[in-house]
Amino acid sequence: MMTTEFTPAELEDLLGRPARARLGPAERHAFAGRRVLITGAAGSIGSALARELAACQPAGLMLVDQSELGLFSLERELRRESQLALDVSLADVSHRSSMLRVCRRFRPDVVYHAAAYKHVTMAERAVSSVALVNVIGTAEVAAAAADVGARFVLISSDKASDPRSVMGATKRLAERVVLSVASARFRPIVVRFGNVIGSSGSVLPLMREAVRRGQPIQITDPDATRYFMTASEAVALVLRADLLGRTAETYWLDMGDPVRIGDLVTRLLELEARAGHPAVPVEIIGLRPGEKRIESLSDPHLVFERTLDRRIRVARERAVPARELREILQRLRHATARADDELTLGIVASAVAGFVPSAEAQAIARAGTDPGAPRRRDRVKQGGRAA
Repeated sequence: MMTTEFTPAELEDLLGRPARARLGPAERHAFAGRRVLITGAAGSIGSALARELAACQPAGLMLVDQSELGLFSLERELRRESQLALDVSLADVSHRSSMLRVCRRFRPDVVYHAAAYKHVTMAERAVSSVALVNVIGTAEVAAAAADVGARFVLISSDKASDPRSVMGATKRLAERVVLSVASARFRPIVVRFGNVIGSSGSVLPLMREAVRRGQPIQITDPDATRYFMTASEAVALVLRADLLGRTAETYWLDMGDPVRIGDLVTRLLELEARAGHPAVPVEIIGLRPGEKRIESLSDPHLVFERTLDRRIRVARERAVPARELREILQRLRHATARADDELTLGIVASAVAGFVPSAEAQAIARAGTDPGAPRRRDRVKQGGRAA
């Protein structure tokens, strides 16, 4: 079986810099004795969070995911490596009763919500499914965390900034939903960062597989740029943001300089050549629907401030009335329950300022809609106002 995993040293070679963030002993000690729940625990960030926190001697660790094999594998790994109090739950984050049951049984001190659909091009073709998990799922997990008085940390994405894709727009809406219901008892924060280099389903493992099969590498644009960090860097900074103790704010992680995709390919070919794999051709296929050529860390909605940690910035956003967001969620629940992609896309577009769905997303949404369904004013309304 061909392996496409990268070692930490290989990832640093591809980044062109060393990983720069690690938790120190005092920071690890701060998580000792806490009861921690992680959703999306079988994913790249969720599993990295679980491994890091397992080494911090928490009072308990609860892993939640829909992936049966992923949970099984992670549970085996953690039980083999440590003696911590570990629990797992195979559950759908969009099911309110499931999330309430999990939180009431486990009684976490903090919930790290990493569960999400993150593949940009796939999300363009599955609007209802993505909105159900990314928005409704976030709302349900946040409500369950609030029910038990837990701190809530939403793992978001740089693609929520000036969103051009369904994935980015749904993450943006999820952020606003969470921050709108902050209170003295419910203390949510949002943490945004970019691409985790070498993560499952990302571009580098696919490139490595192509090289080792002797097939051409396909890239969208050699001059496109992306922000990358290692999973260990992302996790360390997420946990540090939590330790800052501020609430109802959006944290941006410092991901260093953007990486040109053409340079990333060159480094990968050099890395593979050292392992005896000959170079392969590079095919340029152009940007796909929902993709940006240049990812940006700026955001017209945010004014950034430095924190005590130089690699973490924070911004407080204009509040969107909770009542307005509750109405949006009600319409979205109705649309996603019917798997009405066109209505779902219209609701998201009307709720997220500046978001204009791609032509492909609109065409696929229309094609999948029951022609007898009633027409609604929400059906793809361009560039909304709420978030």
